[in-house]
Amino acid sequence: MPTFAELRAKAAKATDAGVSKLSNTRERMTSQPSKKIDWNAEIKPKPAPPPPPVYRPPPPPSRTGSRTDSSASGVSGKSLAPPVPLRKTGSPAATSLTRSASTTSQESLAPPVPLRKTSPSAAPSLARSSSAASQASSVSPTPPPRPPPRLVNSQASSLSPSPAPSTSSLPAGPPPPIRRETRPDHASAPSQDNLRPPPPVRRQHRDEADVDRIDWANLSSEDKQVFFSWLDEFFSRHLGVPIPPRSTAGTVSHIKAPAGGHVPSVRPDTASDSITSYPPRAEHGSLAEDLAHYFSPSTHWPSAWYTSDTDLLAPPLKGNSKLAWTASWSSDGRTKTLFAGVLFCDLSMCFYSRAARFLPRPAPWDRARLLDAHETYGETVAGFAESFEGTGRACARGECWDLANEALRSFEQYDWVPKPVPSIARTHGHLLYEGRAADKARTQRGRWRGGDDRVRRGDIVEWRQARVGQGRNGWSVLGDPDHTAVIVSEMTPRATVADGLEVPPRDLGTLEVIEQSLGKPPARATYDLSNLEEGEVWIYRPVGMEAYVGSLLVPQCPEGVHAQSV
Repeated sequence: MPTFAELRAKAAKATDAGVSKLSNTRERMTSQPSKKIDWNAEIKPKPAPPPPPVYRPPPPPSRTGSRTDSSASGVSGKSLAPPVPLRKTGSPAATSLTRSASTTSQESLAPPVPLRKTSPSAAPSLARSSSAASQASSVSPTPPPRPPPRLVNSQASSLSPSPAPSTSSLPAGPPPPIRRETRPDHASAPSQDNLRPPPPVRRQHRDEADVDRIDWANLSSEDKQVFFSWLDEFFSRHLGVPIPPRSTAGTVSHIKAPAGGHVPSVRPDTASDSITSYPPRAEHGSLAEDLAHYFSPSTHWPSAWYTSDTDLLAPPLKGNSKLAWTASWSSDGRTKTLFAGVLFCDLSMCFYSRAARFLPRPAPWDRARLLDAHETYGETVAGFAESFEGTGRACARGECWDLANEALRSFEQYDWVPKPVPSIARTHGHLLYEGRAADKARTQRGRWRGGDDRVRRGDIVEWRQARVGQGRNGWSVLGDPDHTAVIVSEMTPRATVADGLEVPPRDLGTLEVIEQSLGKPPARATYDLSNLEEGEVWIYRPVGMEAYVGSLLVPQCPEGVHAQSV
């Protein structure tokens, strides 16, 4: 039981606590008198929050002993615009293309850009930035040269038998990159550790490279005579038998060059032993020479057709759709002079006015020139056709011929690329191969033409009433009567090929093409030529018009062009 003193201490403690609580409550509840409030005080806005701290990225990791595989800053995984194409030197120099500094994609659908050709001193060298990221990224091959402008006709012209569709149908966008790995001498993909373009490799001119080598295939008759006289002298001394001097009479046929012309090629004309039905047979070696004979003095003209202001074609050309022509006329008030140039489907050319001069059918090219033509035009043509694949949109009118024709016409926008041979009837450039089959493939014949050893991307194939087997019981009919397609994959023949060598279609291989027809947009297809049962086939390589034919299509024969006369 607590004592009295303890009870008293508790009572005093409780009294002090009550007084302290009351005092604290009164002080907290006391407000400032209204007479002391400054009612004119300026209300200050709430201060803005402090700015967020500036983010500073951590320092890059040490490069010692390792390499980063991440992409460089600003480098997108998607394809960027293709680099500016370089110009080829005027001499037969190998081209060097600059690739993009960032990672480029190979998903581009537009046609590739061809190479520029200028003098060696004007060849630009484009530097490329390098980084560890770009070195580790994959770099797609660079683009080819761009193509040339359209033939400018004087007053009247016809570049093809079909109407020219509008250029608005051409696909938009940058062209796809060139694939230089299709070259047979391409060793491997471009190194990712060296993004600087290699220096161009200069090819020596044939007249410089062959100074110390005898061209046995092109010896003149005088050289042969001297050579055989050396042999006669050697064997005369070796055997002790006198050998009389040789005479060239009756052993060498001398060809006299026409005035202003050149000696025609001595390569035997195989037109008489033609395998296929195209191009049409010529009476005098080429269709252009046939026309030139019409202008010979001995030919009688029943009418003065040349006096017409609108009908400028010579009578033998009327109704012929397998040619391209351009014409013009001039007058001094008393005399009217007509000029015209005609390019035939066998790629011979004739210029006529008061008289006619002609360029014969071009001879086959060697491997180097055909390979150079592929690098200039092939990727652009193949990329043009592939740009329509999967879009559901037809090229031009939707005809099969339009796909190849428009691909070659697209070179008009590239002023630094030589004009290619245009599509004329069923001709699209340098003939590489012609063949036919009959009797359900029991009979097959074919001939290789030119020095290249394979079919390449951008080549163009023509079919005529062809039937190609597909699988065990299927087949495809190509051509009613003709069908055109663009080849988009390289094809190496199963057998060895060479210029003039007989090669049946079964010894070629499988063609992968982009083709279209009315009601069927461009699509990819494959055809095994060993299954060609009926019909005919031709394969062409797009080539430069002036380099291959000898002249652009103009009304008058240009200066320096050695055309022949009858």
